[in-house]
Amino acid sequence: MIFRARSPGPDGPDGVDAVVARGLRSLDPEEGSPNYWMRFRAEVVRRAGPELARRRLMRQATVPEIMSGWARTLVPAAVLAAALAGLFLARGPVRSPGGTLDLEELLLAEVEGPTIPVFLQAASGDAGTPFFAGEGF
Repeated sequence: MIFRARSPGPDGPDGVDAVVARGLRSLDPEEGSPNYWMRFRAEVVRRAGPELARRRLMRQATVPEIMSGWARTLVPAAVLAAALAGLFLARGPVRSPGGTLDLEELLLAEVEGPTIPVFLQAASGDAGTPFFAGEGF
């Protein structure tokens, strides 16, 4: 990639300022080595060869082969998760000192004023009739 000013004016036909083009020319690796980009491409292709060959072989892999590859890591992880869950269940329920709290009690703790169920009962007119409220965002 060589930056050259093609006109004597401040901007060349390609829109690159002549001063900027001179500054960028010093950064161009092909300035000091004429075949830089061809050698660069050849080196990238050479280094990518083993990975491309591996991917070419993976194209021939079947679903059972891939699943067996996953099983090597997933089965031990699932066994460990099941063992931990068994330990937690074997210990029994965790007892809190003040008893258990329902979700609604947790959400309404330290809330001042009327709550949403009070407004919903007043809006429906009948406590037994379900009332649905929704908002659009």
